[in-house]
Amino acid sequence: MIFQKMLTTEKDTEVTEVTEKKNNNKGITSVSSVSSVVIFLMSALVWIAASASAQERPTVGPERPFQLAPRVERTLPNGLRVIVARQDAVPKVSITLTVLSGYSSDPADLTGLANFTADAIQEGTKTRTSREIRRDVFGMGGSLSSNVSQDFSSLSARSLAEFSPRLIELLADVVMNPVLPADEIAILKQQRMQNAAQSKSSPQFLANREFRRALFGNHPYARTSETEESIQAITRDKLVAFHRDHYRPNNAFVIIVGAVEPNAAIAAVEKAFGAWTKGEVPKPAFAAPPAPSATTGRHVYFIQRPNSIQSSIAMGNLVVKRSDPRWYELALGNSMFGGAFNSRIVRNIREEKGYTYSPGSTLTGFADAGFYRFTADVRNEVTGATLTEVFKEIDKFRADGSEPDELQGSKSYLRGLFPVQTATQAGLAATLNNVYVFDLPKDYTETYRAKIASVTAAQVKGAASTLLGSENSVIAIVGDWAKVKDQLGAFTNITFLDLDGKPIAPPAQ
Repeated sequence: MIFQKMLTTEKDTEVTEVTEKKNNNKGITSVSSVSSVVIFLMSALVWIAASASAQERPTVGPERPFQLAPRVERTLPNGLRVIVARQDAVPKVSITLTVLSGYSSDPADLTGLANFTADAIQEGTKTRTSREIRRDVFGMGGSLSSNVSQDFSSLSARSLAEFSPRLIELLADVVMNPVLPADEIAILKQQRMQNAAQSKSSPQFLANREFRRALFGNHPYARTSETEESIQAITRDKLVAFHRDHYRPNNAFVIIVGAVEPNAAIAAVEKAFGAWTKGEVPKPAFAAPPAPSATTGRHVYFIQRPNSIQSSIAMGNLVVKRSDPRWYELALGNSMFGGAFNSRIVRNIREEKGYTYSPGSTLTGFADAGFYRFTADVRNEVTGATLTEVFKEIDKFRADGSEPDELQGSKSYLRGLFPVQTATQAGLAATLNNVYVFDLPKDYTETYRAKIASVTAAQVKGAASTLLGSENSVIAIVGDWAKVKDQLGAFTNITFLDLDGKPIAPPAQ
């Protein structure tokens, strides 16, 4: 009924506009009668909405059973692991091939080499040009894309399920037989140079980049994207070497989710990838990542962006690696603090203070470390006040822990979100990809909701101490120093940087 009223109001508004035009053509300026009707209907709509909100909310129904289809897993003679989950709600299939090499496998002066390689191998094989690859994929009603993170590189192919064997064969051809044509590499390089230059115009990108660099220092987890310098240094020979060294079956696995018969899918993988030869994969050599307690004091990294009308903030600290058993309580703690729309931070600086539209916090885990990060874009005049409120919420959470209803609500939220995340073939494939990249328990998908439900209030309070740093925090701010400096007097440890991340003298007062 409310929706119908809204439609009626929209129609009346259109009538008003038309009437105004007609009357203006006749030299008549009064449309009060029609406007009165619109005002009346709008008032009625507000009254209906208020009455509906005043009514008692319906109770949440009982939780429904949730069961994923059992997985079939097999390791081929060349070391390639194959994992198949049958999900036939729609007649499609999602195939992900992941190699356990990503940004952390890049040489220090060639950040982006893994990412560049994952794109370049799609530009032609010994039997297919890049155009033919795309034509074949589109002909199967599908897509082919790549995703590169700190610990892995993935190629994802999707199509109608009836074309599964053909899609597997095409993916194998791309992975095993790329020719890395020089002309295509030149085009990719130009595109990446443009993207790198454009990214510097994004305050959010700059804040995250400097936050990660400050947090991880010389560790490869500090790398977020390639730079113009590293792109220039990447050559075809380096791409060939990276592919040769890292794209090996004993450094990879294949996940297939869709309307397929598992044994038939595994047979198709073995046929397509059976000739792929294993080899020694170089492991990156670098110092261990900083410990979660490594951040000491509140250190501000201020990226000077003259004439900025707002400040982009990224603040946080190190946490445990993704496979740590405490991840469940950390996830709950983050959900209550800033990871959900009804979280403490959102209620405080969005709903109550009106400082920003979309504040929030994220929890990110890698193979050897993790981090928590609060982000917000706020008006210049409330930059300092935002940080004050965030630290206030952190201190309160660390001191008092969670409220019983709050904890139960967050458990229900995460438990309810998990089936939604794994309901699609791509979502389930992404979840399983994390299981095998980060060596999580094989029953992770089956036990996740039960483990979330078993977290205690004491564990959440302990997680708040681990997750949220108050006195010890990395704070990256992109903005105009002249417009916010008077609000940041409480911070004595400030490093000033330009848009390239290079240290500069304090901006002129």
